[in-house]
Amino acid sequence: MHRHIVIGDVHGMLAELRQLILAVGPTPADTVVFCGDLLDKGPDSPGVVRFARELGAHTRVILVQGNHEEKHARYRKAVAKSGGRQPDMKNVAELAAITAGLSPEDIAFLDSAIPFYRIPEHNAVVVHAGIPPTVQDLDALDKGEQQKLLRVRYVTGRRQMSLTIEIVGLDHLDHEPEVNDPVTLDQLMASAGSDLDARIVKKVVRPKGDFIQLGQEGPGDPYWAEVYDGRFGHVYFGHEPFVGEQTPKLFPHATGLDLGCVFGGHLAAVVLEAGKPPEAITVKATGKFATGLREE
Repeated sequence: MHRHIVIGDVHGMLAELRQLILAVGPTPADTVVFCGDLLDKGPDSPGVVRFARELGAHTRVILVQGNHEEKHARYRKAVAKSGGRQPDMKNVAELAAITAGLSPEDIAFLDSAIPFYRIPEHNAVVVHAGIPPTVQDLDALDKGEQQKLLRVRYVTGRRQMSLTIEIVGLDHLDHEPEVNDPVTLDQLMASAGSDLDARIVKKVVRPKGDFIQLGQEGPGDPYWAEVYDGRFGHVYFGHEPFVGEQTPKLFPHATGLDLGCVFGGHLAAVVLEAGKPPEAITVKATGKFATGLREE
């Protein structure tokens, strides 16, 4: 019997991870796949990394890189490059404290993280955040495109064009438009008169389904899993904390495994075994250790 056990974002919740692994009972024949974000926010990030690494002595363990593993990698690189000085990064004190608790073996385990993991026998792929619909070939992604797999939430709902316009002749305007002001070129010309001269200096076209930075999405921009067409098989992912869900969040061709354990929700896993439907196993959080994005 060979099972794939795919686990959502742990975020330092060691007690819950221990309970989940006890409930699943991995054997040497199994493969445990972490969706990423073992670290940060929770009470024992070094303990989680150590536990996940040591689990590899008894069963095969795969770590898919999350945005928090990537952040820690950048932190370690910046410290090494500066000769030990602390870089100007958000939450640098937490980064330093967690790093101090990691052994060289723990860091090597984190550095072994991969951008995605395929499970061909179940026509499935594991990523941290998701796959934008614009992706055509997972194996051909450059470093920049791979970052989208770690961070995507919303994607463009329709084709967009962004223009950078250089305008000369605004001396007579009553007020200068701010960024994102709904002002048209016709309105500017009417206000400035014939002295206005404008030219396009940069044009960026974004196709439908393209990655959007969090906070820049509009009402017509869908969550990526709502429009993913299944081209790479069923996607198991984390990153987005579905705190109110009791079981993994189901989409037509994807399953969300981050149930916001560190936010007081659940730690979730899906067990994939040939000839059986996917089995969900969840563990209720022992407490709340962080505030979610939508609570801030």
